[in-house]
Amino acid sequence: MELIVISDSKFKLMLTSSDMASYTGNTKEILREIINDAQTKCGYAPISGRVFIQMYPSREGGCELFVTKLEHHDNIKMHRGEERALAEYKKYIPKEKRIIYSFDEMSYLLGCCYGLWQTGYLGASTAYVDRDRHNYYLMLDNETHIAGENMGSLCPGYTYYYINEHCDVICGEQAAEKLGRLA
Repeated sequence: MELIVISDSKFKLMLTSSDMASYTGNTKEILREIINDAQTKCGYAPISGRVFIQMYPSREGGCELFVTKLEHHDNIKMHRGEERALAEYKKYIPKEKRIIYSFDEMSYLLGCCYGLWQTGYLGASTAYVDRDRHNYYLMLDNETHIAGENMGSLCPGYTYYYINEHCDVICGEQAAEKLGRLA
Protein backbone atom coordinates (compact mmCIF):
# COMPACT_ATOMS: atom_id res chain seq x y z
CA MET A 1 0.00 0.00 0.00
CA GLU A 2 1.33 3.39 -0.98
CA LEU A 3 -0.13 6.70 0.18
CA ILE A 4 0.30 10.11 -1.45
CA VAL A 5 -0.98 13.15 0.43
CA ILE A 6 -2.62 15.57 -1.99
CA SER A 7 -3.90 18.11 0.54
CA ASP A 8 -5.01 18.36 4.16
CA SER A 9 -8.35 16.84 3.23
CA LYS A 10 -7.42 14.52 0.35
CA PHE A 11 -5.05 11.60 -0.22
CA LYS A 12 -4.45 8.90 -2.80
CA LEU A 13 -3.96 5.23 -1.93
CA MET A 14 -2.43 2.74 -4.34
CA LEU A 15 -3.08 -0.92 -3.57
CA THR A 16 -1.61 -3.94 -5.34
CA SER A 17 -3.73 -7.00 -6.07
CA SER A 18 -2.12 -8.78 -3.09
CA ASP A 19 -3.00 -5.80 -0.86
CA MET A 20 -6.61 -6.04 -2.00
CA ALA A 21 -6.76 -9.82 -1.47
CA SER A 22 -6.09 -9.35 2.24
CA TYR A 23 -9.43 -7.57 2.78
CA THR A 24 -12.74 -9.39 3.21
CA GLY A 25 -16.25 -8.34 4.13
CA ASN A 26 -18.79 -6.00 2.62
CA THR A 27 -17.70 -2.91 0.71
CA LYS A 28 -18.23 -0.47 3.56
CA GLU A 29 -16.21 -2.61 5.98
CA ILE A 30 -13.41 -3.10 3.45
CA LEU A 31 -13.13 0.62 2.69
CA ARG A 32 -13.11 1.49 6.40
CA GLU A 33 -10.38 -1.12 7.01
CA ILE A 34 -8.28 0.13 4.08
CA ILE A 35 -8.46 3.73 5.31
CA ASN A 36 -7.62 2.68 8.88
CA ASP A 37 -4.65 0.65 7.60
CA ALA A 38 -3.45 3.59 5.53
CA GLN A 39 -3.60 5.81 8.57
CA THR A 40 -1.61 3.40 10.76
CA LYS A 41 0.85 1.96 8.20
CA CYS A 42 1.56 5.19 6.36
CA GLY A 43 1.38 7.59 9.30
CA TYR A 44 -1.45 9.72 7.92
CA ALA A 45 -3.56 11.64 10.42
CA PRO A 46 -6.90 10.01 11.22
CA ILE A 47 -9.92 11.04 9.20
CA SER A 48 -13.22 11.47 11.00
CA GLY A 49 -16.61 12.35 9.59
CA ARG A 50 -17.85 11.86 6.07
CA VAL A 51 -15.54 10.99 3.19
CA PHE A 52 -15.94 10.82 -0.58
CA ILE A 53 -14.06 7.89 -2.15
CA GLN A 54 -13.25 7.49 -5.82
CA MET A 55 -11.91 4.07 -6.82
CA TYR A 56 -10.22 3.21 -10.10
CA PRO A 57 -8.75 -0.14 -11.18
CA SER A 58 -5.05 -0.20 -11.97
CA ARG A 59 -3.46 -2.08 -14.85
CA GLU A 60 -1.62 -4.47 -12.54
CA GLY A 61 -4.82 -5.74 -10.91
CA GLY A 62 -4.84 -3.44 -7.90
CA CYS A 63 -6.65 -0.17 -7.50
CA GLU A 64 -6.21 3.52 -6.75
CA LEU A 65 -8.39 5.23 -4.18
CA PHE A 66 -8.82 8.96 -3.85
CA VAL A 67 -10.17 9.77 -0.39
CA THR A 68 -11.55 13.25 0.31
CA LYS A 69 -12.80 14.38 3.71
CA LEU A 70 -16.06 16.26 3.30
CA GLU A 71 -16.46 19.29 5.51
CA HIS A 72 -20.09 19.64 4.58
CA HIS A 73 -22.13 17.88 1.90
CA ASP A 74 -22.60 21.05 -0.16
CA ASN A 75 -18.93 22.07 -0.03
CA ILE A 76 -17.55 19.40 -2.38
CA LYS A 77 -14.88 21.02 -4.54
CA MET A 78 -15.46 20.43 -8.23
CA HIS A 79 -12.79 20.18 -10.89
CA ARG A 80 -13.16 22.20 -14.05
CA GLY A 81 -15.68 20.43 -16.26
CA GLU A 82 -17.39 18.66 -13.36
CA GLU A 83 -19.22 21.88 -12.46
CA ARG A 84 -20.61 22.10 -15.98
CA ALA A 85 -21.65 18.46 -15.99
CA LEU A 86 -23.25 18.72 -12.56
CA ALA A 87 -25.16 21.84 -13.57
CA GLU A 88 -26.31 20.05 -16.73
CA TYR A 89 -27.40 17.05 -14.67
CA LYS A 90 -29.29 19.16 -12.11
CA LYS A 91 -31.06 20.91 -14.96
CA TYR A 92 -32.77 17.69 -16.03
CA ILE A 93 -33.30 15.69 -12.84
CA PRO A 94 -33.83 17.08 -9.33
CA LYS A 95 -31.18 16.09 -6.78
CA GLU A 96 -33.56 14.13 -4.58
CA LYS A 97 -34.73 11.96 -7.48
CA ARG A 98 -31.64 10.25 -8.90
CA ILE A 99 -32.36 6.74 -10.11
CA ILE A 100 -29.48 5.58 -12.31
CA TYR A 101 -29.38 2.46 -14.46
CA SER A 102 -26.35 1.24 -16.38
CA PHE A 103 -26.40 -0.79 -19.60
CA ASP A 104 -23.58 -2.68 -21.30
CA GLU A 105 -24.94 -2.07 -24.79
CA MET A 106 -26.75 0.75 -26.53
CA SER A 107 -29.45 -1.70 -27.69
CA TYR A 108 -30.35 -2.44 -24.05
CA LEU A 109 -30.62 1.28 -23.29
CA LEU A 110 -32.81 1.80 -26.36
CA GLY A 111 -34.96 -1.21 -25.39
CA CYS A 112 -35.49 0.26 -21.94
CA CYS A 113 -36.39 3.66 -23.39
CA TYR A 114 -38.80 1.97 -25.82
CA GLY A 115 -40.49 0.13 -22.95
CA LEU A 116 -40.78 3.32 -20.92
CA TRP A 117 -42.16 5.22 -23.90
CA GLN A 118 -44.70 2.47 -24.67
CA THR A 119 -45.96 2.48 -21.07
CA GLY A 120 -46.36 6.25 -21.13
CA TYR A 121 -43.51 7.17 -18.77
CA LEU A 122 -43.79 10.91 -18.09
CA GLY A 123 -40.95 11.45 -15.63
CA ALA A 124 -37.60 13.11 -16.24
CA SER A 125 -35.00 11.04 -18.10
CA THR A 126 -31.48 11.70 -19.34
CA ALA A 127 -29.14 9.32 -21.18
CA TYR A 128 -25.33 9.30 -20.99
CA VAL A 129 -22.47 7.36 -22.56
CA ASP A 130 -19.05 6.48 -21.16
CA ARG A 131 -17.12 6.19 -24.41
CA ASP A 132 -14.01 4.73 -22.77
CA ARG A 133 -15.78 1.82 -21.06
CA HIS A 134 -18.65 1.49 -23.55
CA ASN A 135 -21.28 1.84 -20.82
CA TYR A 136 -24.58 3.64 -21.11
CA TYR A 137 -26.50 5.27 -18.28
CA LEU A 138 -30.11 6.31 -17.93
CA MET A 139 -31.14 8.67 -15.13
CA LEU A 140 -34.77 8.63 -14.15
CA ASP A 141 -36.80 10.13 -11.35
CA ASN A 142 -38.55 6.82 -10.58
CA GLU A 143 -37.44 3.20 -10.32
CA THR A 144 -38.75 0.88 -13.02
CA HIS A 145 -38.77 -2.85 -13.68
CA ILE A 146 -38.40 -2.13 -17.39
CA ALA A 147 -34.71 -1.33 -16.97
CA GLY A 148 -34.06 -4.74 -15.40
CA GLU A 149 -35.98 -6.45 -18.18
CA ASN A 150 -33.56 -4.81 -20.63
CA MET A 151 -30.38 -5.89 -18.83
CA GLY A 152 -30.09 -2.63 -16.88
CA SER A 153 -28.46 -2.57 -13.46
CA LEU A 154 -29.54 -0.17 -10.73
CA CYS A 155 -26.53 1.91 -9.71
CA PRO A 156 -25.80 3.48 -6.34
CA GLY A 157 -26.65 7.18 -6.10
CA TYR A 158 -23.02 8.28 -6.04
CA THR A 159 -22.61 6.99 -9.61
CA TYR A 160 -23.70 10.42 -10.82
CA TYR A 161 -20.30 11.77 -9.68
CA TYR A 162 -18.64 9.30 -12.05
CA ILE A 163 -21.07 10.19 -14.83
CA ASN A 164 -20.39 13.89 -14.35
CA GLU A 165 -16.67 13.35 -14.72
CA HIS A 166 -16.43 10.67 -17.41
CA CYS A 167 -19.61 10.61 -19.51
CA ASP A 168 -21.21 12.57 -22.33
CA VAL A 169 -24.90 13.39 -22.67
CA ILE A 170 -26.63 11.37 -25.40
CA CYS A 171 -30.07 12.86 -24.86
CA GLY A 172 -30.74 15.57 -22.31
CA GLU A 173 -34.47 16.06 -21.95
CA GLN A 174 -37.08 13.31 -22.16
CA ALA A 175 -34.54 10.68 -23.20
CA ALA A 176 -37.03 7.84 -22.64
CA GLU A 177 -39.45 9.26 -25.18
CA LYS A 178 -36.89 10.47 -27.74
CA LEU A 179 -34.74 7.32 -27.67
CA GLY A 180 -37.79 5.08 -27.35
CA ARG A 181 -39.04 6.36 -30.70
CA LEU A 182 -35.69 5.40 -32.25
CA ALA A 183 -35.74 1.82 -30.98
